[in-house]
Amino acid sequence: MASEDLVRRSAADVKDDDQLPISSRETETLVDEKTQKPKRVASVDMFRGLTVGLMVLVDGAGGEWPRIGHAPWFGCNLADFVMPFFLFIVGIAIPLSLKRIPHRGKAVRRLLLRTIKLFFWGFLLQGGYSHAPDELSYGVDMKHIRWCGILQRIALAYLVVAVLEIVTKEADLEDKSTAPFFIYRKYYRQWIVAACILIIYMSLLYGIYVPDWEFRVQYDTSPYYGKVFKACTEVSPYEGPFKADAPAWCLAPFEPEGILSSVSAILSTIIGVHYGHVLVHLKEHRDRLKHWLSMGVALLILGFVLHFSHAIPLNKQLYTFSYVCVTAGAAALVFSLFYFLVDIVGIRSIFLPLEWIGMNAMLVYVMAAEGIFEGFLNGWYYESTNNTLVYWVKKHVFVKVWHSQRVGVLLYVLFAQILFWGIVAGILHRVGIYWKL
Repeated sequence: MASEDLVRRSAADVKDDDQLPISSRETETLVDEKTQKPKRVASVDMFRGLTVGLMVLVDGAGGEWPRIGHAPWFGCNLADFVMPFFLFIVGIAIPLSLKRIPHRGKAVRRLLLRTIKLFFWGFLLQGGYSHAPDELSYGVDMKHIRWCGILQRIALAYLVVAVLEIVTKEADLEDKSTAPFFIYRKYYRQWIVAACILIIYMSLLYGIYVPDWEFRVQYDTSPYYGKVFKACTEVSPYEGPFKADAPAWCLAPFEPEGILSSVSAILSTIIGVHYGHVLVHLKEHRDRLKHWLSMGVALLILGFVLHFSHAIPLNKQLYTFSYVCVTAGAAALVFSLFYFLVDIVGIRSIFLPLEWIGMNAMLVYVMAAEGIFEGFLNGWYYESTNNTLVYWVKKHVFVKVWHSQRVGVLLYVLFAQILFWGIVAGILHRVGIYWKL
């Protein structure tokens, strides 16, 4: 697929309608009021790069540092912010990418094509076909293919919200940037749809009765093969030895990006779209920051109140409404901080690796987060498949030097993965090469 290859082009050749959700070279540009020339919003790239970097960090070091890994059930650890941050930045990019495509038919064709490509890469990388980086094999039994996943969820949210943006972006009120709450009124249809999504999700979550059921372990490689369980682990909700009377569902298959949670995940993207609308319509830095910060703080307060009152606990697996509020509020504050430091104050140099990663996010996601590059390196080994370049570097350059497995793995991920791919993305940016979906 030629359009999915790495392409070389100058920044001047890239138009706003070349933007993609998390991937490729996105050109988040706005017209500078003083010079009347397009000005790139660097904080969008940096936020995207931060999100990809966080994914690499928690995937690579989460095993040694459980506190940055996913919360086992209720609660919210560092890893639990990655998916909402992805969806949030997808939402911000949508108004920017569609603002110069006046023809609805062309916009719909473009977003459908990109949605298909995201689904394709999701199936290829997370459907079970790729076993990188740990196993030197490929292939999946079609009966056990994983239909859901990170890119598939992003594709679904992007499709729904981009269609909503296309349908409603010409509605209705005159653009009066000084009127209070004018953005909410201008795009009130989107908030009505968001409310409907929330009602449907909550009705399904609390209205469907799920009876207890038995699950017999059918994986012949498991030491529990053939056994029916009735209670979870001794250290529940964390992983560990199963109790003798564990409930059946403890070893049942679980899809962390399932259908029900993907429905409520759309809300994260709708909130991101609202922040994109603020970028497009509000012209003053102060007005943008005031709007973003007030909404971000309000979302955080609402989410924490719901969680600590035990009304709706934070839960990433279920993607509860409190989880939507807390993670969207956190994303809003982090993005606002980047915008203030980079686009207003001009502190940019120290964030350049993140910006470069954000410009080539799909490349870094595939090669680093999904382990494709490490899988390629692991294919070249000496005498044993455990004796690879990756293993040698991790053991001798990081772990042995620091005399700590935990610290060594953390530093390996930070320097040999995140910083390394930041530099690679910077070199590719320098020569004008980006992954284009």
